[in-house]
Amino acid sequence: MSYTAERVEAFGALEHITDYEYALVYMMSGLFFCRTADLKTPDWSECLEARFFDSEKELHVYGEDGAMQAVKVRGTADDDCLVKKYELDGKWSMGKYLCVCEHFAYDADGQAYVALTRLAGVEGEAEA
Repeated sequence: MSYTAERVEAFGALEHITDYEYALVYMMSGLFFCRTADLKTPDWSECLEARFFDSEKELHVYGEDGAMQAVKVRGTADDDCLVKKYELDGKWSMGKYLCVCEHFAYDADGQAYVALTRLAGVEGEAEA
């Protein structure tokens, strides 16, 4: 397996978001996609979901059963990972592509399936 996932306490984990390069935050008031260094401290009570990520790790924060939950994922791009690149709209000035890593696992019959999907970075020069 090319990744590890660990549940962590959400609000404690949010204190360490600068350990990640990028932030994708869905708030009731809007969407923020930027470098974590450029993220203004949001009102976390308005947060619907957030992903903080770089090429090797991701912190996924989300609401479940009326409470904030969080999962830390570490992964490597190896033979059990497929990296897909999605073209970003021109309004995002960080880069041209959002990289998404799909980590595979195998069932009892040896059939591969996507066990985990995580954001893995931004690549390319943004178009002016």
